[in-house]
Amino acid sequence: MINVNFLTGLPRAGNTLLSSVLNQNPNVKVSAYSVLPLLINHILDVKNNNRFKNFPDFEGIDNIIKKLFENYYTHYKCNNIIDRGAWGYHLDALKHMPVNNKFIVLYRPILEVLTSFVKIDKPKDVMKYCDELLLTETILSDALHSIQQVVDNKKEYILITYNDLINDMSLSVKKICEFIDIPYVEPDLKNIRQLTINNVEYNDTVLRANYHTIRTEEIKKNKNKIEDYLPQEVIQKYKNFDVRF
Repeated sequence: MINVNFLTGLPRAGNTLLSSVLNQNPNVKVSAYSVLPLLINHILDVKNNNRFKNFPDFEGIDNIIKKLFENYYTHYKCNNIIDRGAWGYHLDALKHMPVNNKFIVLYRPILEVLTSFVKIDKPKDVMKYCDELLLTETILSDALHSIQQVVDNKKEYILITYNDLINDMSLSVKKICEFIDIPYVEPDLKNIRQLTINNVEYNDTVLRANYHTIRTEEIKKNKNKIEDYLPQEVIQKYKNFDVRF
């Protein structure tokens, strides 16, 4: 039996960096951005199919979902898994799964997140770009909704900010280990590597930009001024657009 907890964080908030550092600890493995929420959606969609409605074996579907984590992570050779994804969307499904239901919430102020995206993608129309990120179905809007669901449903979570990671990564890792009840191992912050799990790594060529490459030589915050990347109309529109903790 594996122990499963969850990382649900805003993008551009240090998810990949934190995952790479945590994975130095042999007692735990953190996933890349998980496909399991997609798998759950596809499995649940079967219930809308006429073939299922013709013989509605709900218990059979539930059996698949209950074994989802155990089957997917068999090759990880680790009993403690942190699955990263927008799991706030799937709280009802998690009720029927053998998981711990503890959430690591990784947070960064929205304007800083938008600044990071704009710096990478360099959109011609920044306002339109930010509107799409926050007001349509994107990785950012999904993450915001997921965190809000975790908070509103009073799930057990620990809040780690991007500044926490940058200012004291070791302390952040220690708090997380205590929260999910695994032995703490002092991270080697001079030996950070790109996130690789079982010889699999991110292939950002399928995306529009290189989102997952981390600086391995030093943990530090970019000295980007929000005003240099976001026009005032964006700043004013979204300065209060945030998670309600």
